Amino acid sequence: MRNHWYDNIKGVLVLLVVFGHLLTDVRGAYDDLLPKWVYLFLYMFHMPLFIMLSGYFFRENRYLRVIQLFVVYVIWQIILGSWFAFTEGIPLLSLENPGLNILKPYWALWYLMAIVIWYVITPYVTQLKGYVLYALLFALLFGFQEESTGFFALRKVIMFYPFFLIGNWMSERNTMNFFELPKRAEQRNRYRIGGAVVFTVLTLGLLASMSFQKEDTFYHVGNLFKFRFAYETAVPEAIWSGPFAFLIVYTVSTLMAVSFALIVPGRELPVFTRAGKYSLYVYLVHVFLIVAWKAFVPAGFMPTSWQQLLVLFGVACLIVLLIISPPAVRMLRPLVEIDVRRAQDVKDPKS
Repeated sequence: MRNHWYDNIKGVLVLLVVFGHLLTDVRGAYDDLLPKWVYLFLYMFHMPLFIMLSGYFFRENRYLRVIQLFVVYVIWQIILGSWFAFTEGIPLLSLENPGLNILKPYWALWYLMAIVIWYVITPYVTQLKGYVLYALLFALLFGFQEESTGFFALRKVIMFYPFFLIGNWMSERNTMNFFELPKRAEQRNRYRIGGAVVFTVLTLGLLASMSFQKEDTFYHVGNLFKFRFAYETAVPEAIWSGPFAFLIVYTVSTLMAVSFALIVPGRELPVFTRAGKYSLYVYLVHVFLIVAWKAFVPAGFMPTSWQQLLVLFGVACLIVLLIISPPAVRMLRPLVEIDVRRAQDVKDPKS
């Protein structure tokens, strides 16, 4: 039986992923700070929590799952990269077509590449005592490295890995098991209230502090939470303060992720529960739709930023509803839920 709480969390998060990707170009389309605030708010916790969920449910010796994810990644890298090449007028068979460069994940597909790599290395990493601290230290040191090739999405694979291991650590020790809300309503409500307080305080505290900063500070802080660049770019004014800044980011993101998870209801919520069940469908297909949206729709077509945000949130909801609709799921299933066991049986009929 599926865990409705887990599906609800994923459903909310994948909606925020779609909304966040729609907001990318809106930040520079208006003079006020609202789009920048909303964008920063989303990236403070939604991908860290997604990754912690993946780490929490990681299990060793799932080789077929690794193969399946890699095959899915390759297929969608070709599809989405080639679609981007088409919209940009790049010849499909050109070396400039990002879909043909399997080693450089296209846009959001870095997450699938990262999951494959994490699934392969985690059984060895977790043999170390204090493996979360080792991964965190390595990530903080890697921040000094000006790596810009994009191969294997290496920067994000390394910098986001501590979140994956935090989820795995909580699963192994059964401590802070926030994916199993208590059955008693009174205790469950206390957890939710505590989560809401922590989440609200951290959100308001960071956003309030950003109100006193220069406009370009939003860009730098946003990149800190996205782990996009090395310290030289992310913290240009004081490169040696980079590890301290990233340590704050890890702490804030972890606390916000855990507290947000506690807020999400555990009962079945038809739309969010279904969106969580088919979150991989949404994650893969929404990129295709957003590339098309950005190719034909201006970044700021509404008179005010708050109207633009409302419209884009509605668009994000429609995209999610479209992708998780039964006809769409049936059509997409062969490209998402690839049965590698069948291929194995064909290769070795005696097994």
